[in-house]
Amino acid sequence: MSFSLKAILNKYGFKPKAKLSQNFLLNPFTCSQIAEKAGISTSDLVIEIGAGLGALTIPLAQKAKRVIAIEYDKELVPILKEVLAEHRIKNVEIWPGDALRYDYEKAAKEYGQRIKVVGNLPYYISSSLLFLFLEKREVMADLTLMLQREVAERLKARSGSKKYGLLSVLYGLTAEISTLMRLNPASFYPRPEVISEVIHIRWKQDAPVISKQFISFLKLLFGKRRKAIFNTLKPYRSKEEINRILDELRLDAMSRPEHIPPLSLLALYERIKTG
Repeated sequence: MSFSLKAILNKYGFKPKAKLSQNFLLNPFTCSQIAEKAGISTSDLVIEIGAGLGALTIPLAQKAKRVIAIEYDKELVPILKEVLAEHRIKNVEIWPGDALRYDYEKAAKEYGQRIKVVGNLPYYISSSLLFLFLEKREVMADLTLMLQREVAERLKARSGSKKYGLLSVLYGLTAEISTLMRLNPASFYPRPEVISEVIHIRWKQDAPVISKQFISFLKLLFGKRRKAIFNTLKPYRSKEEINRILDELRLDAMSRPEHIPPLSLLALYERIKTG
């Protein structure tokens, strides 16, 4: 049985909700490509963020051992159940609720393996989810995410770029990110006003520990991204100590946070913390 988004929408009289950033993929082949590029195998446990009407859930389930499909919209859940039943999909567990509140550690422990996360992240919670994935990375093997291009570009941005910021630093330290495909607005219904990008995130084996204190330190720096690093550090140390630390790290006192690479920012935090 082929998947037809328009037919499902018409059958159930469902109207996508703009407030939930609901933009559904139209082409089943595109969904199959995403599942293929995600590298899903028959031994994998997959958690899908935002299952929607099942366009991506179906090809994921056809490849994976088990799929846990998270869907926030309660109106979509019974429709999704029927769609999966019509396609004879039996290895999917639907979890109705907020992906920010799901217990990823419990799922990994229950199935005895790390999770592969796949999903089309709603724009309004994409940053929150990216911070959550970073926190839960020990139980996540890798991630294949569809994001608005501007969010994907922020993740991949390097120092010196205007898009370089907090998430750029954190993911630059902990992950290898590659672009799998780009999707124009015509790929979705309703059509969004932006281009989407599918990226693959694989965690680095030798990534440093990311503490909440380090994240707070970065938030302070990037909250004043146009301010010279020397001035931003004044609450932490005396002028003499700041100058000494910056000299030892070969950092210009007048440089801004957006011009400092991730490893240098981590080294700066460690030196500021310990003196």
